[in-house]
Amino acid sequence: MQGHTTLSSRKEPDIGSLNKGAELMLSNQQPTLHNWRKKMEQAIIALSVMVGILTLGLGLTIGYLIRCYVQETTPQYSHPEMFDANGNPLPDELLAIRFEGQLNETDDD
Repeated sequence: MQGHTTLSSRKEPDIGSLNKGAELMLSNQQPTLHNWRKKMEQAIIALSVMVGILTLGLGLTIGYLIRCYVQETTPQYSHPEMFDANGNPLPDELLAIRFEGQLNETDDD
């Protein structure tokens, strides 16, 4: 048989000699789910942040790889006057013109 569980209101209960069920009933702390929910909220927030960061990193990596692929496979168009008859670029024969000063515009009227 289990230990004596009836307690007198005059003396302090000896919780050490009682079984665990009576100890739980006599304690002032009621078991609540608040602590468990708080820990679960923290775990869910931590996992959500980690999944978000990993998704962002994966998206950036895939986007960079697709951009590189598109740039390598798309032909680069240039002006035809920059090439000779064989299709080779003409780096020495290119002419650059730079206009300085004020333009004389008489069409303002």
